[in-house]
Amino acid sequence: MEYTILDRNENSCKNTKKVGTLIGDTEDLQRRKQLSTAALAKLQNVWVRGDKLKKKTKLKLYRALVKSVLTYNCSTWALTQAEEKKLDAFHRKQLKWVVGIRYPVKITNKAFYKQCNDSPLSLYVLENRWRLFGHILRRDREIPANKAMVGFFVPQGDKYRGRPITTLQVVLNNDLSRLESSTYCHKTFKDIENLKKIAEQRDQWRILCTRIQKAAEALQSDDYDAEWR
Repeated sequence: MEYTILDRNENSCKNTKKVGTLIGDTEDLQRRKQLSTAALAKLQNVWVRGDKLKKKTKLKLYRALVKSVLTYNCSTWALTQAEEKKLDAFHRKQLKWVVGIRYPVKITNKAFYKQCNDSPLSLYVLENRWRLFGHILRRDREIPANKAMVGFFVPQGDKYRGRPITTLQVVLNNDLSRLESSTYCHKTFKDIENLKKIAEQRDQWRILCTRIQKAAEALQSDDYDAEWR
């Protein structure tokens, strides 16, 4: 099998589309926002019929026809914290339009999510990221995804200058670093092997994923209580 090593400073590949997704995470996220906005606009007549459709029905339609567009292949995203916050704000803006909350109505994020029976989209992305990661770890070592993970930790020569880019390896390690009294990390090939052993025991993997989810939710507490209108 042949591999192509791309220069991290080469931006041309970031706008290359593979399986409906742009290679660059930032670029793909921006495109997903544009596509979901278009999908939302197509259903304009549905959202304005507030007296004929129940809010529950509108939210079901949104999740099926708009949110699915916004989060397509989101399990592969490696987003910065700033990008996650912007994604959550964008999601809330769409939900606001769907349920008909308009200025000057004020409501906290926590109350708004409860009203919509939803949660920050960044948590949904995290859940899908770890579901995909566990699936890959349980697969044969010779599949491209596993080879790519192993190859990531193989030295490739001199390090690049500047701030390290945010990769899936970095994001996964950040997820693990939030756990209290935990020795789990994702920095070396040995760490992958340790996580692979846990992934093969599905019950243990679910427990780990639940802990990661709760740790991420705890960090959302300030945003939950923030007033939004």
